Amino acid sequence: MAVEPKYRRIADALAERIRAGDFGADGALPPQRVLSDEYNVTLMTLRQALKALQDDGLIEQRAGRGTFVVPPEVTHDQANLRSLADELNTQGVPLRTEVLDVQTGKLPREVAIELGVPAEAAALRLERLRSVRGIPLLHQVSWVPQPWAQAIAEVDFRVTPLYGAIGEATGTHPERAEEALTAEALSAGLAALNSTAEGRPALVMRRTTFDGTGRAYVVDTATILDERLRIVTDRRTSEVTHTWRFG
Repeated sequence: MAVEPKYRRIADALAERIRAGDFGADGALPPQRVLSDEYNVTLMTLRQALKALQDDGLIEQRAGRGTFVVPPEVTHDQANLRSLADELNTQGVPLRTEVLDVQTGKLPREVAIELGVPAEAAALRLERLRSVRGIPLLHQVSWVPQPWAQAIAEVDFRVTPLYGAIGEATGTHPERAEEALTAEALSAGLAALNSTAEGRPALVMRRTTFDGTGRAYVVDTATILDERLRIVTDRRTSEVTHTWRFG
C-alpha cells in the first residue's frame, strides 16, 4: 500500500481547517514560515501542500499580501421556497448558524400587520448569524406568531432550520412567500458582526411566508453582511430566475 506523501497529509489537514472556518472572516492563512514550523516540515514541502490546495480551488496567492481562502460560491434559487440553510445543505456548503437571541416578546406593529394578528401579540423572536467558512454572511431576525411559536419554543436552531422545525412540530409548510429587497445603511451593531464599516449600504430582504390556507406564519428580515454575497438575475423570454452568489 502506497504511503501518502507528507505534503498531501498537510494539504488535507489545512483543507479541514478551511472547511471549519479556522482562518477568520478575511480568510488569510498564516505566513508560510509559521505554517512550516507548525507542521514541522520544510518550506518546500509546505509549498507543495499549498500548491495542491490551490489546484483544488481552496486557496489563492495574492501578490504581496499572502495566501487566502477562496470564498465558496453560494447560490440561493429564489424561485423556490427553500430556506437559505436548506439550499446550502443541498449544495454541500458548510453553513454555520449562531443563535444570537431567542425569546418570546410582543410583535412590532409593522410585523403584526404583515402577519394579520393584533398589534403587540406575543410571538417568538429568533435572531441568527449565518456564516460560511468563518465568514459572516447574513444576519436574520425571524418572528413566528402563535400557535407555531409555542410548538417550537424548545428547538435548537443552531442545528435545525426554522421552517423544518415548524413543519415537523405542526405540519405547516410554506406554500408561497412575498419578498422585498431594499438598500439600507448598516447599523453599528450589524457592521461589527462582519468587521465592516458602519453606515455602509447593504441589501436587506424582508420575507413573509404563507401556509396552504393563506395564513402568514413567519416574517423574516435578512441583512446581507458581506459584499461578495450578491443577487444575480437570469432573464429569459419565458422566465426570470434570481440566485444568490458568494464570491
